[in-house]
Amino acid sequence: MNSALPQRLDKYELIERLGHGGVAEVWKALDTQLQRYVAIKMLHPNLREDPHFIARFQREAQLIAALHHPNIVQIHDFQIYQPSTTEASTYFPLAYMVMDYVEGQTLAEYIYETSSVGKVPAPARIVNLFTSISLAIDYAHSKGMIHRDIKPANILLDKRNTARNPMGEPILTDFGVAKLLSSLTNTQSGVQLGTPLYISPEQAKGMQGDERSDLYSLGIILYELVTGVLPFRGDTPVEVIMQHVHATPISPTMINPNIPPALVQVIKRSIAKNPDERYASASEMTVAIARALDTPVPEILGQPTSIEVLDYTKPVSHPSDSMHFATSATGEQTRVSAPNREPASSSGNAGVSEPMTVAATPRSAPGAPAPPSRTPGVGANTPAFVHNGNRPSGDRRRVPTKYVIGTVVLLVLLIIGGLSAFFIWPSYAALSAQPGGHAFYVSSGLTSMNSSQGIADQLQIDLQNVPPPQEGKSYHAWLLGDIDPLRRDDLTGPLPIKPPLLLTKSLPVQNGHIHYLYPGNARHDNLLSATSRLLITEEDASSANAAPSNDSAKWKYYAALPQKPIAQDAAAFSALIHIRHLFYNEVDISVLGLPGGLDNWLFKNTEKLLEWSVSARDNWHGAQTNSSEIGLMRNQFISQLDYLDGLKNVHVDMPTNTPVMADSVAATVGLLTVDPAHQGGDFNKINPLGYTDHTQFHVAQVAKASDITPETRQRAAHIVEALQNVNSWLRTVRQDAVKLFNSTPDQLKQEDAGRTLDDMVTLTTYAYIGKLDPVTNQVHPGVTQVHQDIQQLATFTFTKQMPAHL
Repeated sequence: MNSALPQRLDKYELIERLGHGGVAEVWKALDTQLQRYVAIKMLHPNLREDPHFIARFQREAQLIAALHHPNIVQIHDFQIYQPSTTEASTYFPLAYMVMDYVEGQTLAEYIYETSSVGKVPAPARIVNLFTSISLAIDYAHSKGMIHRDIKPANILLDKRNTARNPMGEPILTDFGVAKLLSSLTNTQSGVQLGTPLYISPEQAKGMQGDERSDLYSLGIILYELVTGVLPFRGDTPVEVIMQHVHATPISPTMINPNIPPALVQVIKRSIAKNPDERYASASEMTVAIARALDTPVPEILGQPTSIEVLDYTKPVSHPSDSMHFATSATGEQTRVSAPNREPASSSGNAGVSEPMTVAATPRSAPGAPAPPSRTPGVGANTPAFVHNGNRPSGDRRRVPTKYVIGTVVLLVLLIIGGLSAFFIWPSYAALSAQPGGHAFYVSSGLTSMNSSQGIADQLQIDLQNVPPPQEGKSYHAWLLGDIDPLRRDDLTGPLPIKPPLLLTKSLPVQNGHIHYLYPGNARHDNLLSATSRLLITEEDASSANAAPSNDSAKWKYYAALPQKPIAQDAAAFSALIHIRHLFYNEVDISVLGLPGGLDNWLFKNTEKLLEWSVSARDNWHGAQTNSSEIGLMRNQFISQLDYLDGLKNVHVDMPTNTPVMADSVAATVGLLTVDPAHQGGDFNKINPLGYTDHTQFHVAQVAKASDITPETRQRAAHIVEALQNVNSWLRTVRQDAVKLFNSTPDQLKQEDAGRTLDDMVTLTTYAYIGKLDPVTNQVHPGVTQVHQDIQQLATFTFTKQMPAHL
């Protein structure tokens, strides 16, 4: 972002910058006509390259300004600043919005000072707080406006208004700004708006999200407020994002035993993975909270959500007691150490778009961002419109590389992407709703660099219309080996497991449904390595059999992965063999010492490429870039090319004596095929195709199988399309990396280098999480979506038609 700004915008005199990000800055300003302080959010898109910018800005800003609610920060004005001819060389065009200036801490800071140290607010305070927030959310939803980035850092506590809430009346900021920012930048992404610690599962999976997405984020805040910790944490922000999609959080009562069971149920419903299972409105959720806490439901929740019914002049009791954690038998109070808190974005949503201004220092939970900063520091904690007496100024703050990847995913639209390592569970809802049912391999993400552990190491079973077992009987679930166990073309080395495997001898049946997750063994061995069939039997509940009964009358449900040889396949491989190459063991890369399948390395290396791209861009400071930073950037360009080309082919783009900067194991095989004359074919065992091409080949072969379902065939087509997108984006990234690597130090200080670095970040983000077309809302998928679809290629479809023998 350009640091040169005029001292005055029309009637507004700029006083102090409160925060800044990649495409926005927030300033405290004085309205010289009305003689009052205001907050100004300035956007810095490249207006010269976007002829539709003004129309989009005016349309979106008008929608935001139309919101009039005491718990939503009010927008007063929005304008386009165009520098004069004489100023054009000094200042850039920018759009800005003028809004109320609110004094007070954020809800993030409040939680950090209370719940995070075991001082959970009293029930009445929780209800009053959520009442104000939910009324604001419901009001905005009634106007067709979705926030898409609700988090404690975007909720200010107005210290001038304490009638209802003694900590300050909550004021929601940045309503609709997430969408506005995303539509104003040229770096659109497919995996949606939202902050990793609070993002809804559907947004993380690339969907737009709707009102229910806001309610999910509100549910995460509720969990945090009553436990002092966040439900999902991990080594990197992107890992946290994917936990929202797949993981089940620890029960709140395991952290705070004083939480009533009824409130636990409210929390579970609020953060349900399926949006249809959540509350219909924020007010409905708050009513449920009040009842669960045995607190009177505020009358205002039963009234229309309009500004006229809100009366903050009436005093409200402010209980001083807190919902403290339980006291142990020794008399010590159980406390939770201060959690890693997400820093307030430097301008509400502006900081979300610029990783280099977001603090992310780990505390108790690795990879999660730091608590709100109490010391000056750019981006440490500079939420929009907040004044706490001390605001940062100066240069951009550095973020450790480990955390840059998570915040850059926010750079484009915020998101996701990542994973515990592999490790996206499939979306079960659509499939499991069909008659009969399905089962899926699930990856825990507890992976090892030296094995396929943690990939397809669990199994999810979903069955409908299941009668209860007979008296004294129970349903047993068995994983069986291949139909033709002699055909093991896909394997090298010993199998980690030996079928049959008894998953459970007591499948639970509730209201005719079976929903069961087999957690795998203690070593997290890959189940797909040796199994491809699933059988459910009804046997004696006390049976100790190590294999299913030979009595076919006891066989109730059966499923098998597609195993017929493919006619058009040169090796007559089946779809199963190709699927195993994707996420268990690919013969050729296994020879090179890379276990875990193609998809595993495709995902990991694309993630690393994004990390290096952001790090390189972070080290660039234009003409002020020093020699040390240039040296770091050059090493990062080398790392990028190591991952893109692979170590056997990187000489195509760099001198042969160039040192390896990437992980020498991970970069053994490149993401791209850069030397087709010496890659693939006869060279497979020493120099296979790049991951994008190699993965595409196996998926295309799966699509040719005669025994796959139409849904699988369609999914394979989507994967191939996504991989073609990824390949195209990464080839441009490679061109950028080569150009920058060959640049002189002086050239790396020029604006052209900065634009190339930005282009690289944009394209690697596309490759990782996809690209959203802001006009059509069409998602062009990337590697993250490929992960989801590949895992679902190994879908079991149950039938009551039994095989002649096992």
